Amino acid sequence: MEQTLLQTARATFTKDVLTALAKAGPESETELRTGLDQLLPLALHTLIGRIEKPYGPEIFWKLSREAYGASVLEALARPGQNGWQQRSEDLMRDLLGDAHDAIVHDRATATGLDDRTAAHLLGISTTAILGVAGDLAQENSLDPAALAGWVSREKDTLRRALLVSRQTVAADGSSRSLAEHPLPPDYATLPEMATDGPVRIRPAASEAYFVAPSTGAAGSGPIRWQWGLLLLVAVLLGYLFGHDRPAPRQPVDGAAVASLSPVATSAATSSKAPTAAVSGRYDDASGNYIYDTGQPIILRLADGTTQKVGANSTENRLFTFLADPAIEVDSVNRTKGWINFDRVYFDPGATTLTDESFQQLRNVASILKTFPTSVVKLGGYTDSTGTPLKNFQLSEERAKTAMLAMAGMGIDMNRIQAKGYGGKFFITPNATPEGRALNRRISIRVIKK
Repeated sequence: MEQTLLQTARATFTKDVLTALAKAGPESETELRTGLDQLLPLALHTLIGRIEKPYGPEIFWKLSREAYGASVLEALARPGQNGWQQRSEDLMRDLLGDAHDAIVHDRATATGLDDRTAAHLLGISTTAILGVAGDLAQENSLDPAALAGWVSREKDTLRRALLVSRQTVAADGSSRSLAEHPLPPDYATLPEMATDGPVRIRPAASEAYFVAPSTGAAGSGPIRWQWGLLLLVAVLLGYLFGHDRPAPRQPVDGAAVASLSPVATSAATSSKAPTAAVSGRYDDASGNYIYDTGQPIILRLADGTTQKVGANSTENRLFTFLADPAIEVDSVNRTKGWINFDRVYFDPGATTLTDESFQQLRNVASILKTFPTSVVKLGGYTDSTGTPLKNFQLSEERAKTAMLAMAGMGIDMNRIQAKGYGGKFFITPNATPEGRALNRRISIRVIKK
């Protein structure tokens, strides 16, 4: 029988991986396996929910290919997994939105784990699923539509798996039902969904099967809680994409505070967006220009979240442009208003974003969410080395990669445009490595406030 993505992802958590994970925390291998049996189906179901939304296949394909390129399956037990652990946890927070903490707590309570461990396992599960999907796409030369079709066919099976996971076996052998740990009562219910009877999740060789209780006669009392809880899970899983999550509050530490009106920088407010001269240094090791973003300030967004950024950063300049009604979009001269990203980089000659780039893209996405009528354009640029055609293609793909990344963070694709300009519009001569690094960039321009 053909192995499913869920089964394959589960098989990546070998005894060696579980042993290494157990050494890094207080949980035993058995407790971690029990948690993974709960969280792997949840992670895959959540990803499928995003796949079914606009541009979902392209976003999932891109993430999977990046996971394949990073060899994440070989590093599942490695602390941080080269940045993928935090990236996957953030992805789940974005997709589940406001329901994330409740779902994680629900899963944690069911398996006897603490919430942080459950969130950690959900992130690792997501990483494993993306790695398996990336391997499949590579080996079979699958395009986004084909990969999405292969993944989405497990949707109904996953719903049953989530029902099975409502009745779990704790590490000490005792039965722990989620009926004893109900979710918050303020979630609506959905119409009932029928199952085909008991469903089994493939276990490790040393573990017992988890079998869903028989449904019995329709409307029988002992099983009503199972339906209710299944429906609550379905509702929670419906909170996919487009929900912003509060950023951790950070102490000001003497930094200036920026609010929606007026926008404060480190000295005084201004009716013009910051346009400080470029300052920083060229990094020989990476080939990137490392910008000096200025004195730290705190941006306070309309949704109550905060960002600690530099006064000359991309975030502050974009925020100022959008928040100040005195600054207007120049609809005549379209070369004006471009703001360069100062912490978004790609692997040399490739379209793969570096790990550190996602934080700035996430910051910008959070800002755009608080200005829901705004529309932006992303521009990709290269230096003058290489052929013009290849430079144009590379810049186009990089701009699209940044666009898809932001779409994966909750920005409607109708609000983002992307275009590559190759080596045109350079901002400094290409005669030196520093100049070429400055010209290799992604920029953003507000085209509608």
